[in-house]
Amino acid sequence: MSEKLVEDILKKITPSEYDLILLPGFIQWDTTRLEEENSIEIKKGPEFASDLPSILKQIDSVILSNKKAANKVLEFSGEQDYKEIVKEKIEIAKDNLGTHTFFINEQTSDLIIGNNLPPPIIAEIVNCPEKNNQAILRKVKHYIESGADVIDIGCVANKPYPERIKEIVQLIRKNFDILISIDSMEKSEIFAAIDESVDLILSLDLGNYKDFLNLPRDVPIVILPTNIKASYFPKEPEIRVKNLFNLTQELKQNGFKKLIADPLLETPITPGICNSLESYFLYKKQVLKKLNKNLELPLFFGISNVVELMDIDSVGVNGLLASIAVELDMGILFTVEHSTKLMEGVKELKESVKLNYISKYKRTPPINQGINVFKAKGKTSQVLPEIDISNAIPVKESALGYKPDKNGYFKFYVNNYTKEIYVLFFSNNNNLLNTLRGNNAEALSKKILELNLTTNLHHINYVGRELAKAEICLNFGKPFIQDE
Repeated sequence: MSEKLVEDILKKITPSEYDLILLPGFIQWDTTRLEEENSIEIKKGPEFASDLPSILKQIDSVILSNKKAANKVLEFSGEQDYKEIVKEKIEIAKDNLGTHTFFINEQTSDLIIGNNLPPPIIAEIVNCPEKNNQAILRKVKHYIESGADVIDIGCVANKPYPERIKEIVQLIRKNFDILISIDSMEKSEIFAAIDESVDLILSLDLGNYKDFLNLPRDVPIVILPTNIKASYFPKEPEIRVKNLFNLTQELKQNGFKKLIADPLLETPITPGICNSLESYFLYKKQVLKKLNKNLELPLFFGISNVVELMDIDSVGVNGLLASIAVELDMGILFTVEHSTKLMEGVKELKESVKLNYISKYKRTPPINQGINVFKAKGKTSQVLPEIDISNAIPVKESALGYKPDKNGYFKFYVNNYTKEIYVLFFSNNNNLLNTLRGNNAEALSKKILELNLTTNLHHINYVGRELAKAEICLNFGKPFIQDE
């Protein structure tokens, strides 16, 4: 729909009879000139007609644009709302710093955790000391781009690497401006990290805290209700909360200022998520009592224990756990993208926190806030017209058999870290002839046609299908396997 076409239509109607003229969101031009010449609002609507009902329901609260599609404006509006709410809450938090609200490292970062703030995200690199530098840097870059606030060096159980820990902290600091934590209960590793001024320690418990009473008092420390040395892992919520209170009291008396309590979130079914959630609920209830008020700490919510150990798409699980975290005012979230199924999990969690945080302060359910975290599903659908199928040709299955293209064959790969699709074209005697890279299936398929790599219609059909699958996998963080 060109600007000239719209201009001609406007000459045939009386614009003053209308309050607003909405144009398709996909138009590629600015509506400002026509708006000024006709003295009426002429704005861009949504890109897809199926989004019209939801846009019209919110039209009084959204400032539509002359340049940007309405659905994109709504998304931007949600982000702006989030930033404004966070900005206001941070200013309040700065005036109420204490054991429940504090900077992780005021010297290097403005990140605050505590009451009424969105919980920041720690993203762990599992078995980090055993990875090479290139793999570590790739993971750190991916985590930061996904929205992680702290990079965690996940150590190897019962296999200390103190010198490697020092190298890793130096490596990350040299390449990125990001807070760093260490996940270890091994004395040599924790002190090695402290030597490199690590920003956060995971974790101390009843069995090892005495080994660390000479740690710097202003380094944040996560505490557990366990005694791992003695294989003590309490199940009862009351005991967990009591142990956390006792350890808090002990460490505060020794001068530690920044503590974070982890009541421990466990896997669904076995050992069971409900019992561990009860520990969090009970902790929140107990710190409201006058007797325990001075023991209140930010809570640590290790959601990877849940997301990693379920064969269910991570996006929905992350969304629900973010809702629980925001509703219970958790201090900090801990997650990981260790297995293939969790790719993009940090990004899912970050967006879910935003959606739930906006909703909390607008006092509404987490819906229609201009932020959505849909992947497999959505809220709009295509209207199905009446279709006469009496003469439709039934197509039950594809034709069997394969005829090689005389020009050659294609291999497709998806790199979820670089956000690229790779297209490799080989001759039939397996010589690599061309390599293409990009992130858009349509652009790649057009380039294949432009280069005249194949003129076989069956092969072109196949290339289109595989590239479309590859783009979906790239956007959703799904594993891509050609021909599956």
